[in-house]
Amino acid sequence: MDTFPERPGYRLVFTASIRLRNGRRIYASSYGKKAFAIWVKE
Repeated sequence: MDTFPERPGYRLVFTASIRLRNGRRIYASSYGKKAFAIWVKE
């Protein structure tokens, strides 16, 4: 499993789907994952 180093001023959020810049929505299950990990500013 990958580890995520700490990033000051950000928190790690896990979500089952993300929307791309072109408006397309992709789901983690389509890529064999339960969720995507994204960094979000606090």
